[in-house]
Amino acid sequence: MKPIGSIILVLGLIFVAAGDSFLPKPLSTVSKNTRTYVNNIFLSFTPDTDFERPSKQREAQVDDLEGKARGKSD
Repeated sequence: MKPIGSIILVLGLIFVAAGDSFLPKPLSTVSKNTRTYVNNIFLSFTPDTDFERPSKQREAQVDDLEGKARGKSD
C-alpha cells in the first residue's frame, strides 16, 4: 500500500506543478487554479510587504534639519 501512496503523491505534485502545460483544457485550468490557490496559501504565511521603511521618519527629520541649515546660511 505504501508504494501506491507515493505514486499518488508524485502524480499530484506533477499535476499541480506542470499540469497546465500538457493536459487538455478542462484539466489544465484546474491545475493552474490549484497551483494559484496553493501559492496564495503559502504567501499568506509571509509578512506583509506594505510596511513603511523604519528610516523614513529619520530621513524626513534630516531633510528638515538640512533645510533649516540652508535657510540660515543663505
